[in-house]
Amino acid sequence: MWRVPPPLSGARPQVEVRLARSHAEFAACEALSRDIWGAAERNVVPRELLLTMQLNGGLVHGAFLPDGRLVGFCFGFAGVRDGQLRLCSHQLGVIPELRGAGIGIELKQAQRKDALRLGYPLVSWTFDPLEARNAYINLHRLGCIARLYDRNHYGEMEDELNRGLPSDRFEAEWWLDRPKPAAPAGQPAMILRAAADGAPIRDPVDLAVAPAVLIAVPEDLQAIKKKSLELALRWRLESRAALEAALDAGMIAVDFRRQGAYVMARTS
Repeated sequence: MWRVPPPLSGARPQVEVRLARSHAEFAACEALSRDIWGAAERNVVPRELLLTMQLNGGLVHGAFLPDGRLVGFCFGFAGVRDGQLRLCSHQLGVIPELRGAGIGIELKQAQRKDALRLGYPLVSWTFDPLEARNAYINLHRLGCIARLYDRNHYGEMEDELNRGLPSDRFEAEWWLDRPKPAAPAGQPAMILRAAADGAPIRDPVDLAVAPAVLIAVPEDLQAIKKKSLELALRWRLESRAALEAALDAGMIAVDFRRQGAYVMARTS
């Protein structure tokens, strides 16, 4: 399983998670966006755009310390695809020293509450399918499903987290008005796993008859990239093939196990 962030020194500070209210708070969200994703300036979201989105069906949430300092934020904008109204959640970030303290989950729960208030049945966003921690939060902690895999979704990316690999993305679907499909009982067959040397290994499974399968991903993609970009690329291509094969067989991602594997299952 992936590494857990080091414990905070002392108790976690009290934070208030709420919608941004002032020009100064929208500016703080822009500044935090720059701090987190600023290696590629085009990823920074201007305060004027954040304000405009919130005035027109979007949501910009911040996590504020008692002194007003912003330590995390997320935002989403109104969208429609194939006739389905949704809130398109685009960025979520927390300052490094408070990551792993549950602030990201609080931001998403506040987003959920306000999305329901505005009448959104669905919140969706993309995430790198090889980032195990994000997959666990999205599919297990929040209760999303994933059934759309897009190769090289953003094209070549320049920031430190994404540089060097195709920007493949899974789309998380967070349905707010319906229960999540149940994960299958029993132990599904694993079709992708890590060998002793950390390399991905595919195991033959008849996807036409299997009710569910497991697809493992690395516990720490960024550590693998620093050690061997070639190995990271192998994981990208092998996991892509395994996930697409399961999706083509009629399965969707219904959960992500703490040990580091997608649970792909048929839901009908």
